[in-house]
Amino acid sequence: MSLVPGTRCRSARTITFSGGIVRRATAGTLISQRENLGRELFTVTFDSGQKLILFAHEIEPVSDELAA
Repeated sequence: MSLVPGTRCRSARTITFSGGIVRRATAGTLISQRENLGRELFTVTFDSGQKLILFAHEIEPVSDELAA
């Protein structure tokens, strides 16, 4: 998956982390993308206030048609 910072996305599934839960389909904005040990990692700031580092399978891009 190749995304650029500023791309709108949403969580592909419910994500549990130490600070709580991000529900499935929660909207957010991609902040950065990097590779570590052959895995793509994405930093996402969700509209609900959480900032998480996630794997590619945990997010999906939101097309402009869906965002409107």
